[in-house]
Amino acid sequence: MSFTSAEIRLWYEENRFKKQQTEASKKSSRDFGSASRNAAYIRKAFAPMVKLYAYDDLLNRLNKRFIEIFKTIPAEQAGVKRLTDGNLALLKGFEFNSSKPLEKLWLSETDLRIEADGLVKLILPEGEIKAVLKSHPKATEARLQLMGFHFDLDDTRGYEILEVNDLVIPLSNSHFPKTALALHLDHKGDKALIFAMGISLFTGTARFGDRRYYACKIIHALHLKDGVIVDFVAQPNWKMK
Repeated sequence: MSFTSAEIRLWYEENRFKKQQTEASKKSSRDFGSASRNAAYIRKAFAPMVKLYAYDDLLNRLNKRFIEIFKTIPAEQAGVKRLTDGNLALLKGFEFNSSKPLEKLWLSETDLRIEADGLVKLILPEGEIKAVLKSHPKATEARLQLMGFHFDLDDTRGYEILEVNDLVIPLSNSHFPKTALALHLDHKGDKALIFAMGISLFTGTARFGDRRYYACKIIHALHLKDGVIVDFVAQPNWKMK
């Protein structure tokens, strides 16, 4: 059996297209796996917060957030995308309890400062209790939980998990004092610094079980290079004409 040149050309083009699809699929699969592994890494680091605040939907939502981060990495790196090249700041604002945004219970913002000597300060500003948190008529106290995760963005995966004792806020008080957390960290190289904050309302020693009265989210997500914040700059998507 013989083939015409047109038939040979058609066969070649069809198979070339299939091969291109296969290569693109493989690259996409590798990047998806990398995004999922990073999501699992964060989930495990914040395991105590996950246990206190999260529900079954956290896994899928966190995976989706990391996929969005990986989409910010130039297409030229498909198949070998790394978190260090993505917009890590997109992780900020991720809610552990999808039913209750943190800002609906904790009404104040935190101030994060990074000193030249590597000192990191996380500051909760002072204010009237009713101005910094939303309570419940039967609640007697609120408890703030803070956790940090500081890790290398290279392949060494060195890390520090920063756990802080609960901050108990008696609701019989009228004023919340300025509170500062100071940490000395080694910022050498490319690092990620992530903080999560949670709040729960209590009656005596009993925590409110209703999802409307506790919340937690990632309040800071930074890429640092030798202690200096790296602002993400999106790369233009060049197209061949």
